[in-house]
Amino acid sequence: MSEEQLDMIENDQEETAAIPTEQTAFINQLEAEEAAAELDPEQAKLEEKAAEKQADFDKETAGITAAMGLGTIEFALRRVVHPDFEFTESTKAYAIENLSPVLIKYGAIVPGWLSQYDAEIKAAMAVGKLAADGIDTAHKLKKADAEKAEAAKEEKERVRVAA
Repeated sequence: MSEEQLDMIENDQEETAAIPTEQTAFINQLEAEEAAAELDPEQAKLEEKAAEKQADFDKETAGITAAMGLGTIEFALRRVVHPDFEFTESTKAYAIENLSPVLIKYGAIVPGWLSQYDAEIKAAMAVGKLAADGIDTAHKLKKADAEKAEAAKEEKERVRVAA
């Protein structure tokens, strides 16, 4: 290739590279003008009210989500640490107050549609509690049976030794 042809190719590449930037700027300008022309003050007010309503709902839902999470932690600690374990009310309130903003920030709140299934959620929690209490009762009964068997064995051995 001649030097002249190389120069032409180079110039074409420079012009080609400039076109998308110019087109992008033009498209952005058109979109901005279109958005400004379509701006409806009433619609903007409605959207602002909807956003405020959603923020209030998110705050409420985040509190519920935090309380549910705290309840789950407390339940687990009761199973592991002690059956009577419980956080103080002030500690619970402090945790809920300080966890809620983080839950909102990261979108980790219970979705609104979930409230439709409140009865089902409570039923599932009741079944879980029944299962947990059932397991605890079974462990206690087995332990009592083992203690009775051990006591009977010791009594039998004591009687045998005494005779």
